[in-house]
Amino acid sequence: MKIIIYVIILVFLQSCSSANSYGKQMEQIKDTGIDRFAPKYKRSSWKHWIDEDRNCLDTRHDILKKRSERDVIISKRGKKCYVKTGLWSDYYYPEKLTTAKEVDIDHLIPLKHAHDIGGWKWDQNLKKKFANDPENLVITNKRYNRIKGAKKINEWLPLNIEYACKYYKDWMKIKQKYNLPVSEEESNAVDIGRCN
Repeated sequence: MKIIIYVIILVFLQSCSSANSYGKQMEQIKDTGIDRFAPKYKRSSWKHWIDEDRNCLDTRHDILKKRSERDVIISKRGKKCYVKTGLWSDYYYPEKLTTAKEVDIDHLIPLKHAHDIGGWKWDQNLKKKFANDPENLVITNKRYNRIKGAKKINEWLPLNIEYACKYYKDWMKIKQKYNLPVSEEESNAVDIGRCN
């Protein structure tokens, strides 16, 4: 009888320890926003640069055309059209860009980050919508985009506070639009008191 009681107590203590460990794990997920159950990210699962309106310009070139501050020059190869030159304001820095080759269309909230915090559960249509959403697409010098990469807002910010504030507000707007979690680190990434 004593052995049975001992075994019951031991099982009870182990379950408490396991529950406590699970609680800490869930707390960590909540803090970082990372979904530990997310499978490995595959960029090909997030179909982007589509020609939804069938005007021969894919999403990238549509953005370049629509946001240029002067008329663009377009070339055509086969059924596809490409913007070659225009005039664009860099989203992250006070800089002007004039040739499409020096420009990247950046996902403000990186596709990998969206995947890691729950987007992996979305169906293909929602992933495609997110990957081609003009509100989540910004123009920047490709050098800056390479530095930013898939970093979160608490890991990389523009140096200029005005640009950092704009980035922060847009980041939170997209997070809310797609019901994506915001970690404490993201919330505190910018001193809001310094933003107008």
